[in-house]
Order: sequence, then structure tokens, then C-alpha cells
Amino acid sequence: MSRLSSPQASAGPATVLARILSILDAVKREGSAMSVTDIALSTGIPKSTAARLVSELVSQRYLTRDGDGIALGLRLFELGARATMPRRLVSAAAPVMSQLAQRTGERVGLWVQQGTEMVSLAAAPGRLPMLPTWAGMRSPALTTASGKAFLAFCEDQHVIDRVSAPLIEDEIARFREELTTVRTSMLATDAGASYRGVLAVASPIIGSDRSVVGAISVAGPTGSMLPDNIAPLVRAAGVSLARRLTAA
Repeated sequence: MSRLSSPQASAGPATVLARILSILDAVKREGSAMSVTDIALSTGIPKSTAARLVSELVSQRYLTRDGDGIALGLRLFELGARATMPRRLVSAAAPVMSQLAQRTGERVGLWVQQGTEMVSLAAAPGRLPMLPTWAGMRSPALTTASGKAFLAFCEDQHVIDRVSAPLIEDEIARFREELTTVRTSMLATDAGASYRGVLAVASPIIGSDRSVVGAISVAGPTGSMLPDNIAPLVRAAGVSLARRLTAA
């Protein structure tokens, strides 16, 4: 059955979202550039509507104009790469986290940003029984070392604005200064602001495209964990993990 006589052509999708997904599916199935007319026939969407949606998808880089036709755009490939990042990150981090935990004896965490929080992808337990170590644990990006390590290198100002929204003007200025310091040192600290009695040191994880993808942290008891001793180990772990991701 050709695409021009496909079942979709007899009854097109009703909602805008369904129409957009139908267009993307049609172009994916074709495997080569399609005209707007062919897209309309394949999906059952009126040609004028298909042309408008295609134009919007092109402007957002989900589709691209390829000669006289329409093909899948780079943004879809970028999203696909991001979708596989958690698995790649956990796999690349496993030996780095194990070595860091052995050298420090403290809790090691692997974190990614989600909304205004940092989410744990993996953790190695240390001498902090009061602090959970499971994957999926959430902590505030605003105060945690992992959150500040991520935000210091985050290029999306909207993310930073959402995270820092609870702060008053003077606090925002100090927060920005702290992020500037983190960018210089590649290290962030949390001296008990998120969890009483817990000191954490974190370093950003930079992906192969030079964007920040997460953070690696070490957390231990305040007073007995020396940040000056831990900091170079955490920073080296972040650099090592970034190299492993680039090589993956």
C-alpha cells in the first residue's frame, strides 16, 4: 500500500498534537524528503493546515527543508541523544563513582536536573545513614552542591530563573556571585543548607557538546569531612566522567 492510499488519508487526526505527530511519523516512514502535498495525502490533514504546521515545525527545527521537500530536522536527533543520556551517564559514571567512594569513604551521588530539583540517577553509600542513597531521590537545585554545580554551567536562563525565584533581590545577587565562583573553580559546596549536619561538594559533568548534563557529588558529616581534601577528588571525578562521555 502506498503512502498516498494509507488508512490515515481517509480520516485525518483531529487534534493539533495528533496532527503534528502524524506529520512527523509520515516523514519518518518515508525516509526521504516529502512535499507538503504528499504529507497532506499521507496524513489526511488538509493541505493548508499541513503547510502551516510544517512551517511551524521547520521554524522549531523539528523538520527541515531539503531541496524541494521536507525531511526530519536536527532537533529530533538532539532530543533522541538527550533521551539516551541517562543510560550513557550511569554507565560511564559507574567506575568513576566506585573509585571516588573508595577513596573518600563518603556517599557519592550522580545527579541530573529536572525542573527546580536535582534527581539522583545513581548513588554509592557512605557513612551517612541519615541520608537516603536510592536512585530517584530528589533534592532542591537551589541549595544543594549538585544543583549549584549544574546551574553554574546551565545556558538556559529560564531554568536558573525558576530555581532562584524564591530568593529576594539581595539573595539573588549573592546566588549569582556563588555561581560565578563555581564556574571558575568547577566546584560547588553545600554546608548543611539542604540537610542538617551534611557537607556536600560537587562538580559539573560536561557532555561532548560542551553543555552541562549533570553533577557528581560527595557528601559526608559536617565537621569530620574536610572539603579541602575532598574537593580535588570530586573535581577530578567530574573531569574523568566528562572524558568518558566524550569517548562513549
